[in-house]
Amino acid sequence: MLDLSSSPRKSRYFAKDQAKAMRATKFIGRGSRSSSTNAYAIACGDLANCGAYEPEDIVFISAEGARSNRRDPDFCEIARACQSRCSFITDDPSNRARTYNVGERQVAAFLISRGYRETALGFWQTT
Repeated sequence: MLDLSSSPRKSRYFAKDQAKAMRATKFIGRGSRSSSTNAYAIACGDLANCGAYEPEDIVFISAEGARSNRRDPDFCEIARACQSRCSFITDDPSNRARTYNVGERQVAAFLISRGYRETALGFWQTT
């Protein structure tokens, strides 16, 4: 499971994100230089944006929120993971609904478009 404790950036939402990471085997996230998403990718090392996924993987996706110089989620990498039929962990609906979390809503819409559904809060599986 992933450990974000070496992340140099720890926002007030770090505990929520660490809890998701601890359930995950791999990480997908692309963010601007000063974002938590970028810091988490660094903390996850070779397990971040690795390009290779298996059906048994549980992939934690982090997406950058509404900030200046924000980067959209890496939909090509997410699509590669979807092809393996792995599962995903994202923010739950209440956290996605926060105005700031535009990237999390983009990810949810993308997963739905790829035939995934949220089978538990923040946990996605293919249908």
